[in-house]
Amino acid sequence: MELDELAIFVAVVRAGGFRDAARAGNASASSLSDAVRRLEARLGVRLLHRSTRSITLTAEGAVFLERCRRILCELESAELELSETRRAPQGRLRISLPLVGMLVMPALTAFMH
Repeated sequence: MELDELAIFVAVVRAGGFRDAARAGNASASSLSDAVRRLEARLGVRLLHRSTRSITLTAEGAVFLERCRRILCELESAELELSETRRAPQGRLRISLPLVGMLVMPALTAFMH
């Protein structure tokens, strides 16, 4: 299963239709519809009832939507967690100040705290 298809499914439901989801994501409505059809074919169930004016979730689609939202939220959290570890300085900092050590010591103490 591809994560892109899960994200497209969630975006279509959130937007209330393929056309609005396509506008929000700079894609074509037909490409989004094809992605959802591929997902439905792979799962062997219909996730959405489609009409010319609206979409509604099937019972299976509602259950699957909640799981997809949790999966995508976990993925976003994992990415955020990793990006934060790269921003925070790590490792040991060594400073050698033989002559002016006493002048800088109050600032270093504050830095360490």
